Formats: sequence, C-alpha cells, structure tokens
Amino acid sequence: MSEENKSIKQKKHKIGLRKNIVVILLVFFGGFLIASGGSVLYYNLGTDAEGYAYSNVYHVDTSAYAFTPYMNEYDVSSWGFLGADNVADIKFIIKNTDPTKEIFMGYTTTKASQEYLNSFMTEFPTFWTWWAEPYYAEIDISTTATNGLGEPIELPQEQTFWLTSAQSTGVVSMNYLPQNEQHVWVIMNSDGSSGISGDIQIAFRSPILTILPQILIGAGFVLIILGIYVLKIRKK
Repeated sequence: MSEENKSIKQKKHKIGLRKNIVVILLVFFGGFLIASGGSVLYYNLGTDAEGYAYSNVYHVDTSAYAFTPYMNEYDVSSWGFLGADNVADIKFIIKNTDPTKEIFMGYTTTKASQEYLNSFMTEFPTFWTWWAEPYYAEIDISTTATNGLGEPIELPQEQTFWLTSAQSTGVVSMNYLPQNEQHVWVIMNSDGSSGISGDIQIAFRSPILTILPQILIGAGFVLIILGIYVLKIRKK
C-alpha cells in the first residue's frame, strides 16, 4: 500500500472516530435532557393544574379586628437571572369559615400600613416562619400577640396603600411576590368588625418549571435525531 493511500486511510479513520465521538455525545446529552425533563415532569405531577404546591393550613380564630402576618423579602437565587416573576409566584389564600361575614385580604409594605394598623386592635404572630419553594410550602406560626386598642375608624377597602387586595364570603386569594422590603398580609372583615375566622395557606409555583419539561424533552429528542443523522453519514 502506497504512502498516499495509507495517509488517506488514516484521515478517514480519524474522521470516522470523530464522528463516532460526536454521535456518542449527542445521544448521551440527548438522553440526559430527556431524563431531566422527565424528572421535572414527575415532580410537577405533585402540584395542582396550575403548578402550585400548597402549604399546611393554619386556622385563624381571633377576637381582634385584623390578623397580620409579616412577610420578609423572598430571595430568588438559583434561577434569578431569568427574572423573579419567571422563577417565583406566591399565592396567599384564606378560606372564610364564618359565612355571616365577608373576608377582606390586603397586601402592602409594613411602612405604608403602619399608621392604619396601629390605630386599632390587631393580632399578629410573635414568632413565625414561612417557606415557599418549588414543590414545597409551609406556614409555621407558634405564638401570637395583640397590639393596639379599639376598632378601625375606616374600612380596609377604603385604604389606598394596598399593593393588591381581594374580598369574598368564601375563598379569597391573591398573588404577590414580596421583594425589596418587609410586607404585611392583612386579614380583616370587610365591615371592619371584630372576630375573624378562617383557614390560611400559602401556595407556591415556579413558572419556569411548568414549561421546562417540554423544553428539555424537546431539546433531548433533537440531539438524538442529530446523532442518528451523523451516524448515517458515518456509514455512507
């Protein structure tokens, strides 16, 4: 065999080897993406139709005029570069257990609401923690205390400092992501009366995780198809 033929054969062998490596890598990473997408899809099955995971229920039963859990800033870390709203979506829920009254729920910064909430009797958790992360949420309220005296002079729905609010005789829910400073979640009767009875929950979802399985699985199949295509070229 001539040196020229030998050189051509070596080049073909090297090219073929490189193509085999490319095929292996494409199929490996394609399979990895499909498996990752399948894992996320599996965990998504544990959430509701909108992708929310729900905390335990905490029953509020107070003789005060408001129940006010404080919410520290939510820390978006791992996927923060995608934007907080794409990573975290927190829903606050209260189920009214007193059908004779309409429940009002408002959300605002501590600073904006301080003067109003200090003008009447409120109950608040003295020590409590809350967790909200993909597939898990929890409320842990151990003790509460009361602050202020008397009844509110103005109704809660007349206030202009709410970032968001809702009211109903049944279930009240609203979405808000606490950022930048401390916020307060205010639960009152719409008529400003004392005596609040209801079940509160926090629900959490990560919007990116609802579409991630389709992206990962789709990308994985694309890589595998490319690998098969490169393999066919290799055989020709």
